[in-house]
Amino acid sequence: MSRAVVAFLAAFEALITAAIGLGVALAPLTVVWAVQYRMAVPWGAFWRAATDAWLLGLGVDLHVDLDRVTALGLGLPGAVAPFTVTIGALGVALFTVAMGARVGRRAAETTFAFTGAVAAVIAFAVIAWVVALTAQAPVAGPVVGQVIPVAGLTFAAGVALGVGLDWAREREHVPHWIADRIGPSARAVIAAALKAAVGSVAFLVAAAALFVTVLLFAHFGKAVALYEALQPGYLGGVTLTLAQLAFLPNAILWAMSWLIGPGFSLGLGGTIAPGTGVQGGLPAIPLLAIVPAHSPAAAIAVVAIPVLLAAVIGFLTHRTLREANPPADTALDLALTAGGAAVAGGLIIALLAWWSGGTLAPGVLEHLGPTPWIVGVFGGVEVGVGVAIGLAAGHFRGQAHGWVAHETVTDRPSARRPEMQES
Repeated sequence: MSRAVVAFLAAFEALITAAIGLGVALAPLTVVWAVQYRMAVPWGAFWRAATDAWLLGLGVDLHVDLDRVTALGLGLPGAVAPFTVTIGALGVALFTVAMGARVGRRAAETTFAFTGAVAAVIAFAVIAWVVALTAQAPVAGPVVGQVIPVAGLTFAAGVALGVGLDWAREREHVPHWIADRIGPSARAVIAAALKAAVGSVAFLVAAAALFVTVLLFAHFGKAVALYEALQPGYLGGVTLTLAQLAFLPNAILWAMSWLIGPGFSLGLGGTIAPGTGVQGGLPAIPLLAIVPAHSPAAAIAVVAIPVLLAAVIGFLTHRTLREANPPADTALDLALTAGGAAVAGGLIIALLAWWSGGTLAPGVLEHLGPTPWIVGVFGGVEVGVGVAIGLAAGHFRGQAHGWVAHETVTDRPSARRPEMQES
């Protein structure tokens, strides 16, 4: 394919990604408009609501200016003055990153990977910017100046991930400018540290997802009671459920922060961490039914979970160091790998924590989510300790196998000296 064809196809896939992401938010609202409101109100209000939700999920802030009567009617006296909504549903961002990775992998399979990646990111950012211009209203509207850099960066992260995954399949492929400056042992240490960091965080997120699933089953009755108290109706219930599914990744990352130790904030509900509970009332949102009212002091023992998961990853990662040419299995190599995994893992955890939190409204819904730098520091330390334990276990296991193999070889009759065999 020519360069122009690659750029066109990448831009077209970016358009499809934007259309699907916006359509998922717009479809249920359009059904509500047609069935419940019988098309008696302007459809533009539902378009703007879907657009605001989509752009919030991409990381674009929403500027809100409520009149005094509306703000007081919603029970938000602090919202009399204009405020900014900074928290979005990570389900939208997760879908966008996944689709961007698909575009990146397709572009990397051609000879014009850079052209395809740039064309896709530019197309997505421009589409999001045009959509944001149509969503402006006196009451609420996205911050237009953030759309191109923020929405483009979200999609670009997925594209870069896709290109990186495609290149990672070529295990022997090392750019010459890297090979000339970094030796094979150093490359092995860097690769092992990155693998350990990403694997530890992935295991931790999976454990948090399992934890949230268990809590959902355990508090299912309470969640149903909240649905019944809200009385949203059939269509309203479907819309509310879809919105909560979009926020489910946020809840998983908040649970990850709880497992790490520092926990997360729920506005006036206080900080939710092992050994603490809700200090105030929470909004009647069914998803918040999983938040424990209190937890025993012994719950602080859950911080051992990230360490154990990182130890497993460290043990598995040791093979990367052992199979390097030459092997990078010295004490210094193991220490550098554990330290690099701690730094990289802490940065990833801090980024995820920052991405999951924000402000929904002044007062009770202000300061939602974990504090990024605190969660990142605690998480980095736990990942580093766990990886160090796993690497040490892999190192001693390799030494033990070496001794056993050596003894087995020397004990064979064929390995004895000829004069001993003749005697």
